[in-house]
Amino acid sequence: MSDGYSVNPAELEAVVKRLRALQQNISTCGANTKYKTDITPDAFGGDFVEARALYSAHGNMQQFLTQTISSIDALINEYGDKTQLVHDRYMGREDDSQATMNQIQGRYV
Repeated sequence: MSDGYSVNPAELEAVVKRLRALQQNISTCGANTKYKTDITPDAFGGDFVEARALYSAHGNMQQFLTQTISSIDALINEYGDKTQLVHDRYMGREDDSQATMNQIQGRYV
């Protein structure tokens, strides 16, 4: 008996694809943040207090962004996996129901 809910497996699959594409873009962003934003201390103008402060602030921001992107990546991965699992289980249930209906119909044909 239906309680008013329906599942659209095609939409679940589309959500998984969008999450995986987003995850790939975030991973690229994370790699760029971690490996392509290195700056040497002398790039800030020499050895004086403000240059050291700027260099330290850059390092702190780089670390913050790397950690944040890593957390977002893990979250997207978790929800992508869960959505994929729901899709797979729903499709398995549909396949089981169809097989049962085919068996029942086979008895009466």
